[in-house]
Amino acid sequence: MLDHLKSELMKEELKALFKEAYELGIQDSKKQYKYPLLLTKKDLAEIFQVKEATVNKIVGRRGFPKARFVSARYPRDEVFKWMEENSVRNSVT
Repeated sequence: MLDHLKSELMKEELKALFKEAYELGIQDSKKQYKYPLLLTKKDLAEIFQVKEATVNKIVGRRGFPKARFVSARYPRDEVFKWMEENSVRNSVT
């Protein structure tokens, strides 16, 4: 009986955890996909929550994704991937 209760409690906790993760994923997707496929520096300033002068420093970093055939445009999905890969929480300390 006690094992059954523990099992049910764990199942409910996992269900809540999965639901929270799913909802966070939906929120992240909504944030990302509200922008066009090719971002401008103004878009980047909004995404990074910085001034355009700071965006100029960011886009100048080696490895920052840039559109190949259109100047001053940045591929949205690659930018969000770059952000994830280069965020503080993902760096090894």
